[in-house]
Amino acid sequence: MKKTLFLFLILINLTPLHSVSADWTSRFVVYSNDIYEITDEPILPSVIDQKIGHVTRYSDEEGTYRGNFSNTFPKGTAYYSIQDKDPKEVIAIETIQDTYLKAINKGHYDNDEIETQYRIWAIVTIGALIFVIIFIIMKVRRKKDV
Repeated sequence: MKKTLFLFLILINLTPLHSVSADWTSRFVVYSNDIYEITDEPILPSVIDQKIGHVTRYSDEEGTYRGNFSNTFPKGTAYYSIQDKDPKEVIAIETIQDTYLKAINKGHYDNDEIETQYRIWAIVTIGALIFVIIFIIMKVRRKKDV
């Protein structure tokens, strides 16, 4: 029984919790669960349409995050739609007041799977703890009976 428990706990600790969904070698922002690679192409202020969002979290450490985050721009940096362009394809990022860079959609940012994995591992960990507690209680009761 001890060997089974020990092996189970080792397997839990060796299994990776998540994989990185973004290419951290490029500059990017996440908007509406899509990842947009930032280009050096400037966008004229005259073609900026309306504000559609902003960076809610900045991180330069690889990982998977929720919300509209960036590995380049600080929290609060605004995202804008561009006239006659679909925001699902391209958006503008305001770098400083009235200065914008083009960001191109590179596809879905898959943090939904990551969140599901965290939930599953939380349930597995809680289950393992309950198992250990029950095992200890049973062992203590056996000692009292002897």
